[in-house]
Amino acid sequence: MQPVGYMEDLAPERYVRSRTRQVPFPVRIDDTWYDLSRYRQKHPGGPHFIDHYKGRDATEAVYAFHTTQARRFLTSLPRLDPAAAIEAEAATPPVSDITRNFRNFRQRLEKEGWWERDYWQETLWLCAWAFLFTAGVALAHLPDGGAEMSVVPLALAHVQGAWLGHDYAHGVDGFCRKMRLFAPLAIGISPGWWGEKHNTHHLVTNQMGADTDISMPPLFVWAPHPDDDLPQARHSQHLWFPLGCATVFFSWRLRSLAWAANAAWNGRSGGIAELVALTIHWLVLLVFIPLPTIFASVALAGLVCAVILTTSHLNEELYDGFQDDWVLSQFCSTRGATTRTAFTEWIWGGMQYHLEHHLFPTMPRSKYPSLKPLLHRFAEQNNLPGGYREDDEVEMILKTFDRLKQIAEGNCGDAATPRLHDISRPTSNSQETEQFVVDHL
Repeated sequence: MQPVGYMEDLAPERYVRSRTRQVPFPVRIDDTWYDLSRYRQKHPGGPHFIDHYKGRDATEAVYAFHTTQARRFLTSLPRLDPAAAIEAEAATPPVSDITRNFRNFRQRLEKEGWWERDYWQETLWLCAWAFLFTAGVALAHLPDGGAEMSVVPLALAHVQGAWLGHDYAHGVDGFCRKMRLFAPLAIGISPGWWGEKHNTHHLVTNQMGADTDISMPPLFVWAPHPDDDLPQARHSQHLWFPLGCATVFFSWRLRSLAWAANAAWNGRSGGIAELVALTIHWLVLLVFIPLPTIFASVALAGLVCAVILTTSHLNEELYDGFQDDWVLSQFCSTRGATTRTAFTEWIWGGMQYHLEHHLFPTMPRSKYPSLKPLLHRFAEQNNLPGGYREDDEVEMILKTFDRLKQIAEGNCGDAATPRLHDISRPTSNSQETEQFVVDHL
């Protein structure tokens, strides 16, 4: 790491004097401090993602979610003036050796072409989805129980469509941009709405009150604050958990429609296209598939996907504050699954390689099986607590049930417990960072 004093050798015109700004917004990227007080409102993903990193290091977040071209754009952002940068550096934890090693590891993977997409594999996945959906529609029109027979292939089509839509929403290459509307067309879920929710989960994984994927009332994964507790629901949550999972896709579809309608009304980029795609999706379902079959297939697909997604995080470390070492926190909060059969390997849709996905969300999932032994070695070389975490797929599901039962049968937390409503705000910064901002107004 270069000493902070190296900034003094840069051209003076590169600096932005904090006193000329209403409020400086210091963010460290690649050992350089930037002032994002103006850019945060222009960020394509919205300012709320940047707000998590005020006075912090955002390097891993920048590399995890952005293209090489977007990262080059950073050099044009205004830099914090030297005095303010020195103060920010002093108030911020240094970059750990683990993170330094991970940055070198990522750079090596980029040079080796790990982000190159396997189009043959993509074609096979898309063909499998199309076959299942077509088979489901055909079976739904057969007499004498055909509609009941169509539930399973339609549900499997929804599951595989969800994993493909997940891939395309995360991807930043040209192929994924072209496939962005696959999710609203195939499964009725808005990539715009989903991205805002899910990318937050990637940034602050397992942070109580901030990670939107573990703050899910009336389902509680930690003893809740007394004002948030819903005793009647919580004390039986391990029993109704499967039913709750079955409702997930219904909730996501309704929220997607609301988000797309609002985005279209407010002229947000992509809003109209997503609303049209969602409308087409529902028209196709309602015209070609009986309503009871739609309900049953969506519920079954939601059950499968929600169970898979919850098992990877709920039994790992939960955090009560922002984790400055993002790499270490991902290793400690994310667990992979060892599948038992070729069928379950397929139905997990790449989520069995959950750590690989969290560390490299824009990498094509076809690369994850080959990446797994490299992450094993990285964990061993860096003496990471717990190493590379993985478990048998059935054992993971059973442990999740036990965890939910433990929270159900326990007491609620105390007044210091992270609040569920904190998911609407970025995680708070340290007192030192807030004082840094005040001092430079």
